Amino acid sequence: MKNFGIAILLGLAVLCGCSAAYRSEHPEDLEFTPLAFELPQVETFQLANGVRVFFREDHELPLVSVTTMLNAGKIDEPENRSGLAELHATAMRSAGAGDMTADEIDAYLEMVAADLSVASDAYATTMSLSLQSADVEQGLQILGDMMRRPRFDAQRVELARRRMLENIRRQNDRPAVVARRAFLSALYRNHSLGRLPTLDSVGTITLEDLRAFHKRFFKPDNLWVAVSGDIDRAALEGYLNDALGDWSGRFDRPKDSETLPPPAPPALWLAYKDVPQTTLLMGERGIDKNDPDLYALRVLDFILGGGSFNSRLMQNIRTRRGLAYSVYSYFQVGRRLPGVFIAGAETKNSSVSEVTRLMRQEMQTLMQTPVTQEELKTAKESLVNSFVFAFEDTHEVVTRVMRLAFYGYPDEYLSRYRQRLAAVTAGDVLAVARRHLHPEAQTLIMVGNPEQPDDIADALGLPLKTVDLEGFSSEGESN
Repeated sequence: MKNFGIAILLGLAVLCGCSAAYRSEHPEDLEFTPLAFELPQVETFQLANGVRVFFREDHELPLVSVTTMLNAGKIDEPENRSGLAELHATAMRSAGAGDMTADEIDAYLEMVAADLSVASDAYATTMSLSLQSADVEQGLQILGDMMRRPRFDAQRVELARRRMLENIRRQNDRPAVVARRAFLSALYRNHSLGRLPTLDSVGTITLEDLRAFHKRFFKPDNLWVAVSGDIDRAALEGYLNDALGDWSGRFDRPKDSETLPPPAPPALWLAYKDVPQTTLLMGERGIDKNDPDLYALRVLDFILGGGSFNSRLMQNIRTRRGLAYSVYSYFQVGRRLPGVFIAGAETKNSSVSEVTRLMRQEMQTLMQTPVTQEELKTAKESLVNSFVFAFEDTHEVVTRVMRLAFYGYPDEYLSRYRQRLAAVTAGDVLAVARRHLHPEAQTLIMVGNPEQPDDIADALGLPLKTVDLEGFSSEGESN
């Protein structure tokens, strides 16, 4: 019995020792070897007619992905043809090309399980193709025909127009869409970045408008191509030359010297909708890609509202007070012209005044007091880590390199990105907050039925104006 008791004591001692040896540490106290990371290499070459190609082999799967970009976007639309770039992109994909009708293209793509899409944004028209490596030659031929010989079949174009018109009719059903449209309209006014497709502008676009837009911008020296997957360079170069090599013409790029008009004077713009919560947007014009404050602003934005539950807006307005389910901020870096800074939230109508005040207050605090070292560390580490993991997908790597070249980023942008983020200090964040945040002069959009909007406007020192949901005009004038 005595020996049994000694054995129990020894066993307990061993268990206690093991418990002490394997006691878990707080995650913030753990130390790890620094993550080793090298930027994946992307091969580049150019066809004789000026087509630029970005390429990386990847034989893990028998698949090939292709993305193309051309300077042809919303910014290039005539003043009375808002929506032209979007309708053009839809018609390119859906209205036939070369010797193939739209139905024949769709049937072929379905047969080989390929995916092909065309889209437009502010500055570019983008085409994306994903298919098996055995079908690359034919896939590139179809892609080439869409760029060189689009049919713009009248019936298919009309179908695309009707769908676009229906989307315009329904856009006022979504408060977030209403808010963003009103916001851009106020900040960019009658500039192409602020003009929005309407029933009238889309309804007046003709087949000749589509053909003229295409003829003006679709030239070989305006084409950028990113390719990745199960194909070698020699085969790819041969297929591209077969599809595009005899394409000629020179692209006369429109001048980028068009100046932005001044934004609408600061105001509280109210779009009334009888809904239980109000969508808020507040902000101002931001920066373009060449602004030296870009890196410090990324850190500032993460701390303010871009860092989800790590951000001040989320912690102060949602977590501590429960006033909003969604609250955020972001700087949209303009590729050629300044983008926008937006802080947004959705909150019940009775909380609109308090949420608006708190959002302004968080901006003002950033302008007055340096951020903490803990906030700074969290923001920089999160941004650096998200940058590293953005290179897991091969085609995303190639496409990103192409996009940076397309928009004229410096060659060392990617290689020095982490270094420049890591160098941001609390003093840098304070300085850029003072330079780029102007809460009292920001445009404020409310979509919903907030309580006592006149009192909110008075408290903010802003005039109250009404958003016309049909044309976003106020007091008989267009924004």
